[in-house]
Amino acid sequence: MVLVGQPNSGKTTLYNALTGSHYRTVNYPGSTVEYAVGRGPVGGRAARVMDTPGISSLTSQSPDEEVTARLLFGESRHGPPDAVVVVADVTQLCRHLYPAKQLIQSGHRVVVALTMADILERRKKMSLDTAVVAAQLGCPVVRVDGRTGAGVEELRRKIGERLQEFHLKPPTLPAPAQEADISSVYRDLERIQTEAIRVTGAGSDLQKRLSVCMPDALTDRLDRIFLHPVLGVIFFGAIMTVIFTSIFWLAQPMMDAIDRSVSILAGAVGAILPDIWLTQLITDGVIMGAGAVAVFIPQIVILFLGLGMLEDSGYLSRGAMIVDRPLAAVGLSGRGFVPILSGFACAIPAMMSTRAIPNARERLLTIFILPLMVCSARLPVYGLLLSFLTPPDRPWIGGLGLTGLYLFSVASGLIGAALFGRFLKLEKSNRPALLLELPAIRRPKLRVVVATTYQRTKSFIQKAGGTILAIAVILWVLTHFPPRPGMTEGEVLAGSVGASIGQWIEPVMRPLGLDWRVGVAMICAFAAREVFVGALALVLLVSSAPYGGGALEAPLLLAMRNAVLPDGSPLFTLSSCIGLIVFFVFALQCMSTVVVSRKETGGWRIPGIQLGAFTLVAYVAAVFSVQILRWLGLP
Repeated sequence: MVLVGQPNSGKTTLYNALTGSHYRTVNYPGSTVEYAVGRGPVGGRAARVMDTPGISSLTSQSPDEEVTARLLFGESRHGPPDAVVVVADVTQLCRHLYPAKQLIQSGHRVVVALTMADILERRKKMSLDTAVVAAQLGCPVVRVDGRTGAGVEELRRKIGERLQEFHLKPPTLPAPAQEADISSVYRDLERIQTEAIRVTGAGSDLQKRLSVCMPDALTDRLDRIFLHPVLGVIFFGAIMTVIFTSIFWLAQPMMDAIDRSVSILAGAVGAILPDIWLTQLITDGVIMGAGAVAVFIPQIVILFLGLGMLEDSGYLSRGAMIVDRPLAAVGLSGRGFVPILSGFACAIPAMMSTRAIPNARERLLTIFILPLMVCSARLPVYGLLLSFLTPPDRPWIGGLGLTGLYLFSVASGLIGAALFGRFLKLEKSNRPALLLELPAIRRPKLRVVVATTYQRTKSFIQKAGGTILAIAVILWVLTHFPPRPGMTEGEVLAGSVGASIGQWIEPVMRPLGLDWRVGVAMICAFAAREVFVGALALVLLVSSAPYGGGALEAPLLLAMRNAVLPDGSPLFTLSSCIGLIVFFVFALQCMSTVVVSRKETGGWRIPGIQLGAFTLVAYVAAVFSVQILRWLGLP
């Protein structure tokens, strides 16, 4: 069974309701770029359910629409689907029923699921007679709400009944329709919409029917602010500032709690196990190394919560309209807004979501700049360095600093797109106007947002956990072997295999005001950005021993403040920390991003340029920042 429909019709939300999944849903066209497969009960048995990228017709226009077209007509390994559920927004009924009409004509078993009926009734004071739509289309029609589960069981029953029908001929892709044929179909669909809509509120019947596809009063009032050329930009900037500032200061109490818990756990494990090297590996290597990253999970959760609120409320399309003009100046458009915003979570799905961009040049430019966005894996790095630089009694400074990093990442991405666009040998096409269906503004459902946040956070932990654990074990071994009985930890580290390897990169680190220990952590970050924090904890010999002081301070931060260079000067200073931040702003780092970039661009040219250029720019910019700050007399 396959779910299809126009972009932004509520298809993925219904998929989650049918399968019990928490697949990411975004209130913006092109959010689904590959089909997701789940299982759910249909007609008394478990059925495979697939969510597909949105389509406006069976004639594909972009790479993501081709995925749906291949799946519907048996060009994938799954073969043609046994049934197709067409998801249609009742506030855009005429246009959203067009794919259903085509699929019925092609020979598919079709069931229509109507969404957004609550908006039609509550805000527009109208209702829809599903029996009229079913009679006119000749297929079952069910009203559903994937966010609350209303109508889902009836939909399951209708699909089960549809699957019992005898079906001899396989579906066939219809020939491309002529303009006259398309106009005829739409006239027929307009007639269905007119007959099915029932006016329940006061006012002219004709006027109410004409307003079916017009925004409701609340949405219209809010859009006067959201889409205003001045107020819209101010409101957009305020929303982003609140989200990114909250990531820093709101998460601090939870981060402190996790920090204390990790130290207590490591100390308890060390007290139970015998005092041997394996115990140290478990407590100081695995637990403290992984805990150094786990402490930043609250910041990641707040980021995902903020993005989830924007997605579920319908604001994302408005944001795309706001940023369309500045993006156009560098060869992009508002279509790149969702990939760029998704890049704040992870560059990998963000690159995949660029398939919804039909223009090849614009798509490649968007892919090129996505690694510059502040992804969730960079948050632990920025959180650590900003915490080191921020006075404990003024956390708002760290919040503003983090907001500035997000804004700077977008600015650097735009500059990168402008520069790379000059060398991208693809024909410039006439840039069409950005046409987006703006969904109704809705109050976000907390249950949906929390479930989505949980799944995203879980995915982050699963993705990062194995890498962090493996590198923690390897680094601990490299920094503690060969063992030297009777020596201090610092002496063991200085004579370890890791120190010998680190001496090779010492000359590269000196212009940054750092030494080989930080260099080793930076190299480990090429596996995954968040690994830098755990690796730094290991090379700085952060242990599970109790720590104290006038104020409760994280063990890693304390180790950073106590770390010194061979001449006795502090290792971490204002200039060296800012240099590290600048390096991570530009460095591509994550090798998984390189692999996905190669897949999405069809070769090694662009990912090779990204890896080489971004790393070189990161190092040069970091050295330049450090040296300028020192020239100004700053430590």
